[in-house]
Amino acid sequence: MRNLQFAIASLIAVTTVASIACARVSPATPVAQPPIAPPAGKTWNLEFTVEFDGTKLDTTKLTPCFDWNFGDCTSSFNNGKEHYLPSQVQLSNGVAQLVAEPLNPPYRADACYEGACTYKSGLLSTARPDQSSPYLYEFTYGYVEARLKLPATPGMFTAFWMLPVNTNYEYRSEIDILENLGGKPDVIYQTYHYNNRSSSYKVNDLSEGANGACAKVDYSADFHTYGVDWQADHVAFYIDGTECGRFTATEDGQIEDGPMQIILDLMVDTSWQRDADLVLPSQAVSDQVDVDYLRVWQAK
Repeated sequence: MRNLQFAIASLIAVTTVASIACARVSPATPVAQPPIAPPAGKTWNLEFTVEFDGTKLDTTKLTPCFDWNFGDCTSSFNNGKEHYLPSQVQLSNGVAQLVAEPLNPPYRADACYEGACTYKSGLLSTARPDQSSPYLYEFTYGYVEARLKLPATPGMFTAFWMLPVNTNYEYRSEIDILENLGGKPDVIYQTYHYNNRSSSYKVNDLSEGANGACAKVDYSADFHTYGVDWQADHVAFYIDGTECGRFTATEDGQIEDGPMQIILDLMVDTSWQRDADLVLPSQAVSDQVDVDYLRVWQAK
């Protein structure tokens, strides 16, 4: 995530995770296989899935806050305007809606633009629900996919991404499966950050406006699938089953080899959007990301 700001100085000390939550799914779950073949001699196993049935979020699998939840959920990652709240994750008809809308009065937080979070928004993650709990789900290698309908409103920023599991908030890598700036619904950014996030492989670039080998269409008009194949020797990005681009390791240590967590969130007027002049048309608009499912397969 560009200009990722975690405001670590404001965080209190945390304890080491004591255990790992198991979220293995029954093999009988009737879902499609990944759009790619598994590594030679192996088969895909669906290890984690959230289908968003019912009317309440399954908080044994996902939390509406990120890892530094100290009882008041989470504020912006990128000096945006959003403060995340559980109320902004709403389920209906088998879909989770991450809703961004004005927050009045604003929530005061150094992480937000000019110290005021003027929007409330939705987030889903497999992080720790609080500092005394284990990560809800962590894994090493696999194919990760979500089916999403993106917002088109300028100022809305959809992110589907992964960070290493680390209770000290020190992240040596990052996989951005999807980043989309509202106002540019045909441009999808997919990036792998490595070498302590000092190096990056980019399928797309702000100046290019292409999507690698994938189509350039209006991704806010309907649902589409976004995925990543993370293996020991490569990180490959997908949209609707088509490989958009692939990073293949040329040196030891370039591919993350430790467990990671998943984050999916809707940001508002971040530093990247301000730089790109793609901010909210007014401070009264609302929009949302629709999430049909979130799945992780591993090859075994």
